[in-house]
Amino acid sequence: MRHTFRYLIPHAPEPGGEIALSAEDSHHLTRVVRRGPGDDIELIDPEGRRWAAVVVSSGPPASVRVTSDEPVPREEAVVSLHLGLAEWGRLDMAVEKAVELGAGEVTLFVSERAGRVPEPDAWGRRRERLERVAQAAARQCGRAPLERVRGLVPFVEVITEIPAGEGYLIDPRGDAPLLSALRAPGGSDARIAVVVGPQAGFSEGEVALARAGGMPVCTLGPTILRAETAAIAAVAIAAAVCEAR
Repeated sequence: MRHTFRYLIPHAPEPGGEIALSAEDSHHLTRVVRRGPGDDIELIDPEGRRWAAVVVSSGPPASVRVTSDEPVPREEAVVSLHLGLAEWGRLDMAVEKAVELGAGEVTLFVSERAGRVPEPDAWGRRRERLERVAQAAARQCGRAPLERVRGLVPFVEVITEIPAGEGYLIDPRGDAPLLSALRAPGGSDARIAVVVGPQAGFSEGEVALARAGGMPVCTLGPTILRAETAAIAAVAIAAAVCEAR
């Protein structure tokens, strides 16, 4: 069984219509994965709907024809990730896996133990890369691409902007495992926002601030996880709970 490759398109297509892929996607289709005329692919429109298509021409640019009359509807993303600063490579991994697992929004924040905070120009370049990582992950899993990776947001704004009952702070000093908190009476039955600290974790004051704001502080088990591992685990647990509703 051959893997179905997916490509993001800038607008909803017309059934039976032909679309020219971007230069980057054309290169990937014809040179990297070696697909040609007659091979099936999928297209993902800006609303996250998936359309079946077939390769018509290798180009360049490659041309594809939409073969489905109706798209597969978008799966509503109800999990968001708020993550403190970490090494860039670790953030790449966290964003990639969070999107693959179903996170519909990713926000990076600045906190007391954030370490070195990048200058605006450096952050702008890094955000562009993170957004490319997120787009590739969306293409892989067939979900809608993130509009953007938000940042850099002060931690106090993260605590205040998440609606009451939706946020869960992840910390080893937590009162209960995240899974138990999500399943407990009064646990979120709408959107879920998981808040994971930077590499050095949260300060005592930040944990206290979350509790004062009514945000549950939760653990992910008996071991201390790296920031990117904690982010991936938290999103996976939240997504699984949403799926089981």
